[in-house]
Amino acid sequence: MVPYGNSRTTGGKTTCQHGENECIADSIEQCAIDIYPEFTKHYPFLYCMEGHGSNMLKYTEECSKTAGLNYTQIEACSNDAARVVALQARFAAMTPSDHKYTPWILVNGVLSKSDGDKLLDEVCTAYTGTWPAGCNTVLRETNQKCSADW
Repeated sequence: MVPYGNSRTTGGKTTCQHGENECIADSIEQCAIDIYPEFTKHYPFLYCMEGHGSNMLKYTEECSKTAGLNYTQIEACSNDAARVVALQARFAAMTPSDHKYTPWILVNGVLSKSDGDKLLDEVCTAYTGTWPAGCNTVLRETNQKCSADW
């Protein structure tokens, strides 16, 4: 996940598609990823934040506690202007210049047909190793739904 999306940075100023609160939320999420680079550490926090949609800023501290992250560190990072600018540059560089919308999902470097709803299905289908239990569960649920709809 790259919390930058349709943001644009020009002359050191970042403008976000959905306004200033989105820029603040992106900075908080960028800080969480920077402080906790391991996916299994930062993703529960990002998932919690994104789950609150446009109200996510009200839940930053709660989400950090739920995910077991240090809110004080994340807050200090997001209030450090120089660090925020550096992180915005880093995440901007990770955003493909040809992306047309968000989420812009790549699975093994190939643009996903999913808007995120069926992402696990796509990841499991693309995965060439032995499937983890989660993929078996997804396949079983998908097959049951297809049978029920048939």
